[in-house]
Amino acid sequence: MKPNHLPGRRTYWVAAFSLVLWSLGCSKNITPEPKAVTSSWVANQSYYDGQKWSEMVVGTMPLVISVPHGGTVEPSNIPDRTCPDATTVRDANTIELARAIEQEFVKNYGVRPYLVISHIARKKIDQNREMEPGTCGNALMKETWQAYHNFVDTALALATRNHGTALFIDLHGHGHSVQRLELGYNLTASEVQDVSLNRNLATLAAKSSVNNLLQANNQITFRNMMVGDYGFGTLIRNEGFAAVPSKQDPYPLSNQPYFSGGYNTRTYTSANFPKVHGWQIECNMTGVRDTNGRPLFAAAFAKAIMQYYANNTSLRPPFTPLR
Repeated sequence: MKPNHLPGRRTYWVAAFSLVLWSLGCSKNITPEPKAVTSSWVANQSYYDGQKWSEMVVGTMPLVISVPHGGTVEPSNIPDRTCPDATTVRDANTIELARAIEQEFVKNYGVRPYLVISHIARKKIDQNREMEPGTCGNALMKETWQAYHNFVDTALALATRNHGTALFIDLHGHGHSVQRLELGYNLTASEVQDVSLNRNLATLAAKSSVNNLLQANNQITFRNMMVGDYGFGTLIRNEGFAAVPSKQDPYPLSNQPYFSGGYNTRTYTSANFPKVHGWQIECNMTGVRDTNGRPLFAAAFAKAIMQYYANNTSLRPPFTPLR
């Protein structure tokens, strides 16, 4: 099966889309488990907003992958973002990487992650920012911003309803010289160093994007989640892909740039989503996002995630739904 195709894929245009989303509530106020999530969403199907600028693939496992910056669609009637601090560079090949990961789970594990993908270019909208800076105040793009984040809300609602919990990954690409994954847990580089050195652990755990899991499972320690044997960074490094933080590379050096996580990670792992935890992944190009690297990384990622679930959560593959 090619990564860009799903059996029975169909489009729901804006009227039906809006009706369902309003039944769930707006992204600012939606609860993690709205009552209406079961009637209209079908596993292994793709759903779109009216312009097909936002897409959600309905999964069958408690993993939601958001891809906010990989889009290439540049509508001529939408001005480029030029407001202060607007970043417009595309995270090349991140959509293709998410598709490869999706197909790896389907092929080798018989499950599918939820995908939420922005197909519109970051020049027009930034789906990893709050609405105003993300749209640069352009009223024409606010509905598109809302559509993407309603899809994330819905994916997390479905995953938590079906499995009791969800892992949220915000997938990005970086252009830094050090070719490694940068895992963002809502902690600065110096705070990641503090974790490795056993400093301020309680305070940093509460600030981190895995705090919801720590609150739900007192058998897991924060430091082990970050740099222990079964932290995701360590697990993916064991599969041949360098990552920071990990047991092998616990924190960035002071002269090394590092992405700590953005709006999506902060929002969807917050106390408003108590059954969700996760992190941002900034992927290097060479060996990960490039053509040769994508299938290898996808296989390693899927294996590491399955190991992560087996060792850090109460969930066990094959993720039988609760219902």
